[in-house]
Amino acid sequence: MGRKTRRQLLGQHFLHEKRILQKIVEAVDPRPEDLVIEIGPGQGALTFPLARRAGRLLAIEKDYSLVESLEKTKPDNVEVISGDILSLDLSGIIDRYRRKDETVKLAGNLPYHISSQVLFVLLEVKARVERAVFLFQKEVAQRITAGPGSKKYSPLSILLQNYFDCRLLFQVGPGAFSPPPRVDSACVLFQTRSQPLFFPAEREKDFFAFLKTLFGQRRKTLVRNLEGAGYHKEKINKILQSLSIEKKIRAEDLKPGVLFDLYQFLQDKKFLPENQS
Repeated sequence: MGRKTRRQLLGQHFLHEKRILQKIVEAVDPRPEDLVIEIGPGQGALTFPLARRAGRLLAIEKDYSLVESLEKTKPDNVEVISGDILSLDLSGIIDRYRRKDETVKLAGNLPYHISSQVLFVLLEVKARVERAVFLFQKEVAQRITAGPGSKKYSPLSILLQNYFDCRLLFQVGPGAFSPPPRVDSACVLFQTRSQPLFFPAEREKDFFAFLKTLFGQRRKTLVRNLEGAGYHKEKINKILQSLSIEKKIRAEDLKPGVLFDLYQFLQDKKFLPENQS
């Protein structure tokens, strides 16, 4: 097997189909009062049409050879930042570059291998961003937008949907990219909510850890996963009865609000596992 090229190592699949690029621009909806931040601009196929409609655009690119090329061809309202989005302080960048009354929007055709990590970056800047539009591997896009009853429904689905109205806008075939990936992609819109939908932001860390416990072994019932975490079966059953939850149900079948109600009940000291009480 031959050595991988630099592009392959960076997971670069450049989007070139103009129709798809235009659909992404329309989804971002850049306006003169916007600061658009593009993650992974690559060769600028999306950068330049975004910049024509946005007030200003920051392009964050890890590959220095592409940074040099963008610097030579960029319009005046584009600034290129050389760096890895996973190690940069995006909150700090937004605070430093955003002007008074500017709305911040994010966009990007994300390398598949960092897409989940970028989602946590998005969560870190949720209070600073009005919307984001990203291309993902289709399976990741389906996980983001999944609801109860779906095998793709997950703790991350719940976390993202708490803060964003997440919509899978359209799918993109491999032929729209160069080189073409081996899987389909999909475009997802994240529209920031005016307030969290299912649980308050200050409970995020603990509730997310709780969700990971419930979804840890998806084939097991909710009761079994809670027992595995150290909760007493009889106490669990009393709580499920009070919440009208069936004993044999799995976490993936419950709505986020119900899961948060369960979490709150179990925070009572009399229900905590022995090693946490």
